[in-house]
Amino acid sequence: MIKYRLDLSDEKKEAAIQIALESEGNVRKRKRAVPALLILGTLLIFDSLFQFINSSAFLGVIFMAVGIVSLLVGLKAKSFQKFILKKAELLLDKSFRAGIIDYVFDDEGIKIASQIGYAKYYWPAFKEYGTMGQYIYVKRKDNKLILVDKNDLSKDEMEELMRLLTENNIKHKA
Repeated sequence: MIKYRLDLSDEKKEAAIQIALESEGNVRKRKRAVPALLILGTLLIFDSLFQFINSSAFLGVIFMAVGIVSLLVGLKAKSFQKFILKKAELLLDKSFRAGIIDYVFDDEGIKIASQIGYAKYYWPAFKEYGTMGQYIYVKRKDNKLILVDKNDLSKDEMEELMRLLTENNIKHKA
């Protein structure tokens, strides 16, 4: 059994956002959206030129603006996605994104206690774990993350955590 206390700092929030950006779903969305946005932006800009030639300046300006925005979002898709994730995090009630969270990792699963409540998740509720920098993350099937700072764990606690994750068939994401 491992007891771990997470003090949710800005650094840890940033790490969670980075983990979310690199998730399989977000990477897949960017791979699909970038070419589509670049093509759409290019077509709209060319169409705006056609609109200017045919004396419809108003439509030309609208198409040009939408085309430029599409190109910019396509070229900066990862930055745009990060911006959206940060804005979404800021909209949460402060009690959900601040304070101290206590975790207990044991043979049954992970217990979570915070200012807003208590929950116990059995191992089948988790789909993968991985590392990013100094953090280990465990991802539930609903894509919520549990973040653990490796620097806060002893060598024995790290070994125990890895044992629990592997024995309970949680997939390791490289």
